[in-house]
Amino acid sequence: MLKIFAFSLLLALILVGCVKPLPKDSKDLQPAWVLNPSLNGKIGAIGTANRHYKGLAFQRELAITRGLDELALQQGVKISLSIEKKDRVVNDNSTLSMETQGSYSVNSSNVTAHIEDVWRDPISDEIYIWLILDK
Repeated sequence: MLKIFAFSLLLALILVGCVKPLPKDSKDLQPAWVLNPSLNGKIGAIGTANRHYKGLAFQRELAITRGLDELALQQGVKISLSIEKKDRVVNDNSTLSMETQGSYSVNSSNVTAHIEDVWRDPISDEIYIWLILDK
């Protein structure tokens, strides 16, 4: 009985020693540029995307698109959106129609950027892409 207890204790200590503890918060691991994308006088933006059912390539493309959208907004893109909603009830039958119109006006002709760095959160699998505006 003592041998079984000693063996179980030894096995438990070995297994506990092999376990790598996960960080309590992914913010402990993230690079500084995640919260401050405009470092060293550069104009930057972060694009993020959560894990996607279409895979990593789609997740990366979505993060890049979101980062470019953020840079475009910083450079003076004006967005106008109007939504018109119509409700109609006739003899207890109702219909609902919505019409959406959007327009974008850009002060500059092109917004180009390059990828400075990429970080993937090991806990949530969210991807962060740091884009820097090309002048």
